[in-house]
Amino acid sequence: MITPTKQPAEGRRARRLAGLGAAALFSIAAGAAHAQPQLAAPRPAVTEFRGYALIQSGLEDEIWRLAADGQARMVYSRRGGHAECDATGCDGSDFGTWSGNSGQICVGWRTRTEVSGCYTIVPRAGIHVRLVGPLAFEGTLEQG
Repeated sequence: MITPTKQPAEGRRARRLAGLGAAALFSIAAGAAHAQPQLAAPRPAVTEFRGYALIQSGLEDEIWRLAADGQARMVYSRRGGHAECDATGCDGSDFGTWSGNSGQICVGWRTRTEVSGCYTIVPRAGIHVRLVGPLAFEGTLEQG
């Protein structure tokens, strides 16, 4: 008759710890395969648009300052009339948000909602672009 031999306590404990360690590594690896961290997509490196648009009442010059945190600031100058002598105009500013991807810039202004929307960027020579959206702008797009 064969009698089972007793193994030393140290050997049993070492095997038990090794088994627990392997199980822990397996569960960590399995969890890592399913739980990939979602990284925020980097914002496009656009910093400023300077351009003009023909609007119903005349010509409008605009500067959009676009921050990396998604905030935007607009400064505009609107000129109307048919000649230098009867020209009228106003200047102003607005704040909003922006985003950009795949050849588009989307802006949302607080008070200038007629300018808010998504604009397709049509490249011209150098930094010159045409933005086509709710209005059509001609200007320059500085990228940082």
